[in-house]
Amino acid sequence: MTMFKKKTIGLALLFIALAAGGVAFTQGKGKPEKKEEAPRKLEFAAADLAVATLRPLDQSISISGALQAVNHAALRSKVSAQVDSVLVREGEEVKAGQVLARFDASNIIAQLNERQSNLDMAKAELALAEKTHGKNQALQKQGFISGNAFDSSSSSLTVSQAKLKAIQAQVAVAKNAMDDMVLRAPIRGQISKRFIQPGEKVDQNSELFNIVDVSAMELQVAVPANQIANVAAGQQAEFQVDGFGSKVFNGTVQRINPEVEKNSRAIAVFLAVKNPAGTLRGGMFAKGQLALGVSQPKLTIPSAAVLGGSTDPYVYWLENGKIAQSKVKLGSSDERSGLTEITSGITAGAKVLARKMDGIKTGMVATAAAGG
Repeated sequence: MTMFKKKTIGLALLFIALAAGGVAFTQGKGKPEKKEEAPRKLEFAAADLAVATLRPLDQSISISGALQAVNHAALRSKVSAQVDSVLVREGEEVKAGQVLARFDASNIIAQLNERQSNLDMAKAELALAEKTHGKNQALQKQGFISGNAFDSSSSSLTVSQAKLKAIQAQVAVAKNAMDDMVLRAPIRGQISKRFIQPGEKVDQNSELFNIVDVSAMELQVAVPANQIANVAAGQQAEFQVDGFGSKVFNGTVQRINPEVEKNSRAIAVFLAVKNPAGTLRGGMFAKGQLALGVSQPKLTIPSAAVLGGSTDPYVYWLENGKIAQSKVKLGSSDERSGLTEITSGITAGAKVLARKMDGIKTGMVATAAAGG
């Protein structure tokens, strides 16, 4: 290849490179610059916001405790005897005065018969002594018997009267023992415990039955001593019982214990609970709220708007078109209405986020939709 041809090819390659470079330069210069994205703007519906408002707040305290029957009876044996028959079983309803069991009364019957015979003899002896004393009294007035003889008949009459009274007492004791051989229910209710079986021997004061009347129940709860001043007889409570789901029961404060429990520093409060259908049972656990009355107007927001828990509570709210965060101090709350008192941190009229929402940060641009 000649020198001329080599130079010609080199120049051609140079022009091609310059041309390509020019195109690349032109394309790079003409590429549009990336613009910054506009800040995200949030718009909240009316349901997303809540206005901090002054309003009366239903005051209440949380309560919990076990239900127990107002009327119950623990029956024990008054005699030492063998069980002859048992007429009821656990769970059965009984009426006051109904026979529950009978004991072997053969020994008591024999004693009663013996003492009854002694009583008949004592009555006869007394009648004879009265008749003799009457005759001697007439004879003594006529001077036919001595004073000693009259005193003797008078003494015999006194002894006969005393003997009769003693035997009458013995008969009464035997009859009472006879009554004790038949066990009767002292109250109406249901048999909750039966401790005896036919044929067994029971000692005096042995456990026999437990009877529970569940028509009227009582809920015992513990109230902190620093809140007892707000509790009074007649106040109403609502509570739920394990096993009944969301069903709500009602109770009324009936009694307040006059002493503070040493360990818990709480005071026992007893609520009367009507139970005509007998659905509630003794020992069931209940949990609810005791209403203390209505407070003066307080600044409140929905409890769901309070974030951070009770240790570090705060709320998100709208301030000058942006999301703001403020720490708040909490006062009392009403679980039934779902409202919580705010004692500091925001003022009346503040629009707070009514519940927890993901992705919310301080400084975000936000507005309320029309009507929000």
